[in-house]
Amino acid sequence: MKKLGFFFVFIFSLLAQQAHSQFSQSIIGEIVDKESKAALQGAIIVVLGTDPQVSTSSDFDGKFQLKEVKYGKYDIQVTYIGYETIIIPQVTVGAGKETNLHVELTESINELKEANVVAKQDKDKPINEMSTVSVRTFSVEETQRYSASFNDPARMSLSFAGISTSNDASNEIIVRGNSSRGLLWRIEGIEIPNPNHFSSGEGSTGGGISILSSQVLDNSDFMTGAFSADYGNALSGVFDIKFRKGNYKKRHYAFQFGVLGAQVMLEGPFSKKYDGSYLINYRYSTLQLFNLLGLPIVDNGQVPVFQDLSFNFNFPMKKAGVLSFWGIGGNNTAGEIAVKDSLSWSERRERFEDDRISWVAATGITHTYGFKNNKTYLKNIISFSYENNAYGLDSLDNNYVLQKAYYEKYEYYAIRSHSFVNHKFNAQNTIKAGVYYSHLFFDIFSEGLRFDMNKVATFFDDDGSGGLLQGYFNWKYKATNKVEMVTGLHVLYFLFNNSYSIEPRWAVKYKLHPKHSLSLGAGIHSRVEPISTYMSRVQTDSVTFTQPNINLDLSKSIHVVGGYDWSFYDNFRFKTEVYFQYLYNVPVDNDSGSIISALNLSSGYTDKTFINKGLGRNYGVEITLEKFLSKNYFFLFTASVFNSEYTMGDDVWRSTRFNGNYMFNWLGGYEIKFGKKKVHSLAINTRIIWRGGNRYNPIDLAASQAQGRQVEVEGEAFTEKLPDYFRWDASVLLKFNFNKWAFGISLDVQNVINRKNINSYVFDPYINDIRTNYMFGIMPVFNFKFEF
Repeated sequence: MKKLGFFFVFIFSLLAQQAHSQFSQSIIGEIVDKESKAALQGAIIVVLGTDPQVSTSSDFDGKFQLKEVKYGKYDIQVTYIGYETIIIPQVTVGAGKETNLHVELTESINELKEANVVAKQDKDKPINEMSTVSVRTFSVEETQRYSASFNDPARMSLSFAGISTSNDASNEIIVRGNSSRGLLWRIEGIEIPNPNHFSSGEGSTGGGISILSSQVLDNSDFMTGAFSADYGNALSGVFDIKFRKGNYKKRHYAFQFGVLGAQVMLEGPFSKKYDGSYLINYRYSTLQLFNLLGLPIVDNGQVPVFQDLSFNFNFPMKKAGVLSFWGIGGNNTAGEIAVKDSLSWSERRERFEDDRISWVAATGITHTYGFKNNKTYLKNIISFSYENNAYGLDSLDNNYVLQKAYYEKYEYYAIRSHSFVNHKFNAQNTIKAGVYYSHLFFDIFSEGLRFDMNKVATFFDDDGSGGLLQGYFNWKYKATNKVEMVTGLHVLYFLFNNSYSIEPRWAVKYKLHPKHSLSLGAGIHSRVEPISTYMSRVQTDSVTFTQPNINLDLSKSIHVVGGYDWSFYDNFRFKTEVYFQYLYNVPVDNDSGSIISALNLSSGYTDKTFINKGLGRNYGVEITLEKFLSKNYFFLFTASVFNSEYTMGDDVWRSTRFNGNYMFNWLGGYEIKFGKKKVHSLAINTRIIWRGGNRYNPIDLAASQAQGRQVEVEGEAFTEKLPDYFRWDASVLLKFNFNKWAFGISLDVQNVINRKNINSYVFDPYINDIRTNYMFGIMPVFNFKFEF
């Protein structure tokens, strides 16, 4: 550690003495109409606060370049005749690469005696113009700035109102008390499989580390309820990820090295005479560094290893539109090795050995064509995805010979397409209509020891395919500059078993004042269960089985959300939402007296007979107080009070597993400029999370001891609650900007005070008592980054 400290001192001293020269960079980008996506020629772009003033105008293709902007953070003003003027706050200009902006302007509705609107760009304003309520836009900078986010948009979202996760080892997203299985992941407008390393299991939407690299992400949307009609197959939330385009002017490179591995990023134009660009990021990681720091990820076993690749190639084709080729992919391995010494065993798991290998990939081609009327554009997307997860668990017998305890493997292939047309009739009326089709291929296998039969039995062994067809229509109507309404219809048809859902959606937003607005939204939503749920086998005897879930219907939910938004002073916002969700058609166990509902499942196979008689309800209020980054500091405070309940169809309402009842988050940061020309920076950020613990079924200790396995108290579903969860995170980022390159060092520490949050209570036959499982303690993650 002393040698490492001397190394840091040497590096800082060397960088501080580096000669300075220009310390300026370019800002490039494009200006388009928000609804029609048509390029706007002649828009005026001004960098406020510069002397002499730096400004330019957009060309025929809507593109612009602001040259020789000194390093720092600036408000960028964009004006265009007939459109609302906006100011994009605190745009970062630094060394390493040019700042690239994509700006969408809203056409103003002319009214008698109405003045031109000039306002700060709403950072909460969604990328999708059809989204109105329960939507938050997040930037790449936020994934890097929020403490303990590890550049992961899923972990970053834990700071938003109403969002939590089940444990520190996973970034699965629990929205307003819903199971994380209800989340939809999309990239570039189309559904993708779970984009995480070390997946939480079959049907999950989370994992240990995100495959999505912040190096390739653009500003994206995150939705928590009452989604617009162009989103389907989602019950709880939507992560709508956008890839940024590579720089079409200059080539840039970045290299990072840290605890989570090494990665390299390349971007630039294909040639100086063509606006096409490439963007590639590759990462390879072994978590061996945690072991070297004295923080082993596994006590005895394989050190987790993963690698991933992300890319986006952009090909403008002049009159033929724009073609892009994008993709993500990754694989990981992990496992533990059994301890072949019974005298050293302290818990039952030490006699087990497991191994996990996972692959996931999604790639697609997107074609966007703008018609000559500059009011209509057509987008076609086709993608291919692949997901492969294998997991094996073996147990040592009394002779230290491994015996099979469990094995599973599931492979999913999917070919998906999404085509839609967007037409802007005028400043008041815009429509968007489209069709999705997904053809899903599966090959699933699972077998393991059945205690009731005292033999290894097959739970799944099936392959096949099925289709999912979705269609939607959206109409956006702006009655005035103050009133905006979006009405739509989504239809989903699951060809696998002919189940379907017809889902009307509606939302309205009313601006009481330029700084005050009210919103209201409602809609019906549905979600297809994991394929393994439909194919699950229920043994009738030791040989035969049935598959009773093949015709299981879709889970459905009615969302109603009302909100108030107040923007005050510069970059301050207060926002509150009240919501109610009524879930129906929920799959529940058909056995009399059972308390198993799909609403309490995060992942995994099932061998239960499900019927669609379950119900659920989530309701609560959320508050957000936020100051966006300006004057060198920012903060975000969120509070949520809620209730999440379910019933088996017996009119008895019980708490769901995720009914923590309350959660509070506070994060903030301050940035210090230093150096002769104030171009270097030191950012100090922190975050505090406090929420109610998840629910669990109480354990009948006497019965468990008598039977040698965990037995839960009958009829008491989630009546017990884990202790409150509390965590304090902190991070420090030191960045040096030079003429043509930049260098940064960051330290991100999760759980600074090393609090032992409880993950679960389990009965351990080895000690014949209840054991407490804890989440992660303190976890430091350091990172070095070069940009040039």
